[in-house]
Amino acid sequence: MNIQHLPALVNRAALVVAPILFALSGVAVPALKSGEVAQIALIAAHPTGWYLFTMFSLVGSAALLPASIALMQRTRVASPFCAIVGAGLLAVGGLVALADSATQLVYWQMGAKGADPAQMAALGHRYENAAGASVIFMLGALALVVGSVLVAAALVRAKAAPAWAAVLVPAGLVLNIVSFVGSSRLLLIVSSLVLLAGMGRVALGDAPVSGRAAATASVQ
Repeated sequence: MNIQHLPALVNRAALVVAPILFALSGVAVPALKSGEVAQIALIAAHPTGWYLFTMFSLVGSAALLPASIALMQRTRVASPFCAIVGAGLLAVGGLVALADSATQLVYWQMGAKGADPAQMAALGHRYENAAGASVIFMLGALALVVGSVLVAAALVRAKAAPAWAAVLVPAGLVLNIVSFVGSSRLLLIVSSLVLLAGMGRVALGDAPVSGRAAATASVQ
């Protein structure tokens, strides 16, 4: 294998790795609870499960960054605006998701032995309802949705994936967001499998042809 192809291979692999890690996070977490009191109690009862959930989510969110690059590389020639803007927004959403996942390590310790459950629940409530924090995550979720829709349009226009696979990319990310809003572990797993089907099909497609290669081929 040519070492110059390694970055593109890593980016393409991230299309599969990210949704698999999200699915593993759903398998690892014992449940998703709404309300700080119930969440702290859940973490206290299952600290290892919550830690694994956090780590899978953390690395999966990080993998969205090279995955967004792979999606842009496969579509930027045929649909440059949707590819570049969509992948850029997807990367921004991935960074916000990465930060959100990292905060779960704090929650993991909030449910540790010796911590006062009432005080930790009150702290969690203040954090979750602080406008300065919540607006960041709302904008991150919006970036994921808009970015994935633009990328899906670019995939269809570039014929880099079947329409059904392109649609599954934003569908999986939207379901992922809904799973956390609705505190549904089952939906978290389902959303990850939907995303895997869409991104996996893109990853299995033929490598994109660069503009220079396409021009050379047309001359020949």
